[in-house]
Formats: sequence, structure tokens, C-alpha cells
Amino acid sequence: MNNELYAQISFYIVAHADDWLLFMQPNAHKDLVDSHNKVVFIISTAGDAGEDEKYWCAREEGIKSSIRFCLAPLVHLFELNNRKEINYHIINYWSLNNAVCYFLRLPDGNLNGNGFSRYNYESLSKFKAERINSINALDNSTIYNSWSDFYSTLQAIILSESSGISNIRINYLNPCTTINPNDHPDHIATGQAIQEMAILSNLQQALFIGYNLSDEQRNPDQTDYFWKVGMFAAYEKAVFDSSGYSTLKEGIHIYLGWCSRSASFVTVNASKKKL
Repeated sequence: MNNELYAQISFYIVAHADDWLLFMQPNAHKDLVDSHNKVVFIISTAGDAGEDEKYWCAREEGIKSSIRFCLAPLVHLFELNNRKEINYHIINYWSLNNAVCYFLRLPDGNLNGNGFSRYNYESLSKFKAERINSINALDNSTIYNSWSDFYSTLQAIILSESSGISNIRINYLNPCTTINPNDHPDHIATGQAIQEMAILSNLQQALFIGYNLSDEQRNPDQTDYFWKVGMFAAYEKAVFDSSGYSTLKEGIHIYLGWCSRSASFVTVNASKKKL
């Protein structure tokens, strides 16, 4: 992707494939449809819920379908699937026009942070707390041997993708449990990793509310509501078509609550120091 085409770049770094859809709209949609903006999604876990490859691969298809739904009315689509080595790790990625998705495919930590038996009870929370010495990608593509190895890889992706672009924004779920209580352990651990990156103070930051978003009284306007619901529906249909699983079975009322709310976030300005 030619970075000379872009005046700015926005990173959405989340734990699960649907986090940005539920908690970071309409921001993500507005970034995607801006042809001068490059948008990079980094998904830290497979969001496997202890299920096999069919399910977590379906979630990756979901994010691709959602971005296609967003961009197809505007431009001819150019799509690429590949792998690359970053910070000595092989990582799968997919690109579509001005969007890039990195799938780190680390184990889902479960709602309690203890992981699942299928993947040896590994989780980012345990890794951060040094309760396990390493964490493996579910496709056996790579292994992270220290917490710093993990967050340094996130930083390496940011530096690689933003080369030549001075206006850099980073979006993630706030790991502060006072401001963002009762959130998923994977959300918190991913946010903690981001906040340990040496380059963070040089980036424009937006820190979002996660599971408690349904309690926020911020209703989207009609257009934003359409795109939030539509993009999540495209995600949901792709997950079902690929795996036979309906995400909505987890609770339609929960998703309706999230879909009917605009993102809630705080911003932090970057320092003037260059990367």
C-alpha cells in the first residue's frame, strides 16, 4: 500500500474481531470512507471462545465482510490475503483498498481471563501477570516469549504501517477499570499492552468504553445508526455462513443496546516529538 496516498492513518487495536464494530462506531466507519485516511485494524486474539478453527476463522471473515459492505458503494475493491514477518513473528493480514487487518490469533481469555482447555488455558491476562511464560498463536504461526515481545510487536506494526505518515491516531478500549469497569479481560490486557509501547505519547489517542457502552445515553444519528447496524449485520451473516453460529444467540437485547449507542471515548493529544 502506497502511504504517499494518505494524509493520516488510524489504528484500531482490539482484542476481538467485532470490538471495533460494537464499541468504536461511528468513528471507524468515518475513517474507512475517507479516501485520504489509511485504516489499520489489529486484532490481538482469535476470539475463539474455546471453539475450533472453523469458528475463529469465521470471525475473521466477519470483519472482512463488514469492511467490504462499507467500501463497496464507494470504490472498486482490491483485496489481498497474505502473511508477513514483523518483529520476528509471522502474522496473517488482509487488505482491502485503504484498510488493512492484522490477525494475531492469540487465545481468547474467556470472561474470567483464565482461557479455555482447548488452548491450554492460555490468555493475555495470564501472560501479562506472568502466570504463563509464553503464549501461542492458534494457527501455530508464532509464539510470544515475553509480555514485552507482545507489545513490541504491536508497536512494530504501527511503525511499519505508518511509515511516511505524520498524522497518526490510535483507537483502543480503555484498560482503566475505574473508567471502563466490567470489561472483558482480553480488552483490558490489550489496552495495557498498548499503553506500554514506547511510542504511545507520540500518537493521537482515543480510549473507548467497552461492555458498559450500553449504559451510556448517547444515541447515534440516523446515518450513523444505519452504518453501525449494517456493518455489524454484514459481520454476523459472514460468521453464520462460515460456521453456522449466530453471534446474536448470545443475547439479541445486548447487541441492540450496543448498536443503539454511539461510541463513548476520551482523547489524548500527542507530543510534538516525531516517531
